[in-house]
Order: sequence, then C-alpha cells, then structure tokens
Amino acid sequence: MSRIYGTNAVEELLDAAPQAIDRIIWTPGSGHAVDALVARARELGLRLEEGRGPQQRERAGGRGGAAIGADLRPPPPLELEALRPDDVDPAPLVIALDQVTDPHNLGAILRSAAAFGARAVVVPKDNSAPLNDAAVRASAGAVAYVPVIRVTNLARALRQLRDQGLWTIAADAGGDATLWDVDLTAPTAVVLGAEGRGLRPGVKKACDLVAALPLTGAVRSLNVSVTAGVALAEAARQRRGGR
Repeated sequence: MSRIYGTNAVEELLDAAPQAIDRIIWTPGSGHAVDALVARARELGLRLEEGRGPQQRERAGGRGGAAIGADLRPPPPLELEALRPDDVDPAPLVIALDQVTDPHNLGAILRSAAAFGARAVVVPKDNSAPLNDAAVRASAGAVAYVPVIRVTNLARALRQLRDQGLWTIAADAGGDATLWDVDLTAPTAVVLGAEGRGLRPGVKKACDLVAALPLTGAVRSLNVSVTAGVALAEAARQRRGGR
C-alpha cells in the first residue's frame, strides 16, 4: 500500500479523492492544520489511527517529522483495452514511458498526468522505475488517481493503442514537427524516452509521428518529467480551445 504525508498532500486528497484513502495516520497535538484535516476525515467516515511520539511521527510521514499521512488504496487495475475512445472519454490522453528508470521521474510524471487529466501511464514491465516510496512521494498522491499499466512489449502496446484509435506521438529531438504543431485534441498517447538514451528505435518506429519540443534557449534538452509536464500542459491548452 502506498503512503503520502504532509498537510498539503492529505488536504488535496480529501478534496479530490477521499475514496482513495484507506486510513489517516496522525499525531495528536500537532497544531490546528492537522486537527482540521482529522476533523474532515472523521466527517467523511475515514478510518483514523493516532499515536504519540517519534515512532508515530515516523509512521505518519517519516521525513521532516510530518504529523499526518494517508495510506492510499491503489486505483482499480486498468488494461490497455480500456484506453480506447468512448462516450465517457472520447479523447483519452495517455503517457507512455520507454525505460524511464528513476522513481522520482515516474512520480513527477504521475503528478503532471493527474493535474492535466491523463488517463494512464504505460510502461514496460522490465527496465522501468518501480512504484516505490520515492515515486509515491514525488507523485504527491497522484498514484491514487492515475493507473500505471505495465506491458511486456511497449512497441506492441503502442500498436494496440493505434488500433484502438489513439494517435501515438513520440516526443523526441529531431522530430519532423513540434508538439505545438500537432493536434493533441484527438485521442493521444505521448511517448517519452529515458534521458540520454532517448526512445529505442523499435518504439519510435511504432509511433505515428515524431515531434520535438520547440526549445529556443541555450539548453537543448529537458528532464523527462519536465518534458512530460510541458507536453501534458500543451494538450490541456489545446483541449480548452487553445486558450
């Protein structure tokens, strides 16, 4: 089970997805902000566990002596088959990661995916970051909203998504277009590779289009989680009518 900690992360979960919380763990006497969150959790009928002292603080959050934390229920399992346009979501937005092995990057990408309405993150079963404590902390609770789908063969999974009606776009330097030029309002999977190595040739070949970020400054590359955030923000902008 995953755990997030800290007043901001717990408050966001209580606001957006209290059903994703299995229990709240807290240390009494930790101040008004914590007491207010506990009161809200109690009103929502959530399970509460309290205690005192350093050991409880570690159980509640660990780093920084956080006095409140939440154990999360994982999102319902999702299969690739579910990532097809339908009446509920006619234009699903998906992120696919090719051999991104840093848990902090995975967590940050999940956070951006949750913020901008992505349906899922697809990764290979091998040579991919685990969804461990570091990823959960970096996601700030987004693991409760966005499923991670692990597939045996990413190139094959991308071809399946294409067959299901998604436009597969490799975000990679040297593309024939920029992400600004691509229609991201359609059902879309944005595919990102690991820093340094980039996308494997077979994965890139499985995509409909290769598009680059239009970088104009002295730095010619970005961290993969930053690239994902920029791509997701551009998709959200286009889907709001370009505003």
